[in-house]
Amino acid sequence: MKADYEMIHLAVMPPVETPAPLIRSVSEIVAQPDYQVRLLLAGRLPRIIAHYPDEPPAVVALKALANLGLTVFTIADAELRQPVSPELFAHSVRIEGNQATFTSHDGRTMTLKDSDVLLLLTGRRAGIPWEEPAAQTRVKLNLPATLATVGIPIMKRVAVEQKNAPEETVQQFIRLYDFRSDIPAVEIRQSDFDYSFLGSRMGLSAAANIGVAVTVLRECFNGSYFDDALLSGFQHQSRSISGIDKVEENCLLLARYYRTLANQSE
Repeated sequence: MKADYEMIHLAVMPPVETPAPLIRSVSEIVAQPDYQVRLLLAGRLPRIIAHYPDEPPAVVALKALANLGLTVFTIADAELRQPVSPELFAHSVRIEGNQATFTSHDGRTMTLKDSDVLLLLTGRRAGIPWEEPAAQTRVKLNLPATLATVGIPIMKRVAVEQKNAPEETVQQFIRLYDFRSDIPAVEIRQSDFDYSFLGSRMGLSAAANIGVAVTVLRECFNGSYFDDALLSGFQHQSRSISGIDKVEENCLLLARYYRTLANQSE
């Protein structure tokens, strides 16, 4: 039987300080024990602290938590479970002042100005390297050449088929969110990007270059929010018991949090 309601989650960004009176107040509002609330109100990532069968009670709790000075927002269960695909997976970028034009492998482009970008987010997740693995070779006796030289061994190198699948590695990514939605406008993946735009700042490895790319993009979009909380505390197994990808969940919660901040500042 299909449920006639949609679960609404209440999320909050942990404050810098969590004094006992605040913990008690939050505990009463969300009907959670103090110790549980104290655990949830820790860290640098928005945390889901309560669940409601529909929107009205969630809004009541939201207003009560906001009155305590917390940045709080709601998010529907369906939003957490919806697959996320950025509008553009960028392979290269051209930066001109406070504007950047990103280009994908298939030639599609997206131009973003500083005023277009809400959030520049970077993090890590498990993934398969995007560059093609180098072909392996081994030395083998070249029999025809050896016979032609009257027995002097002549060796040759032959390609060996790579039978093993590439191993998973931890890959850093960069996402740019605009003001239109919580779906990333652009995503850059560590091993699938042309870093030549860095010029003399370009290093020898993608792992080093993506860090420099973050710095350059922050300089370009200096009016946007920046968050690198997902660079720390990385867990190789990112999928939760409920089947929701935790990296995607955290990205969505961060995007919604900064959108809430932006709306509050208007």
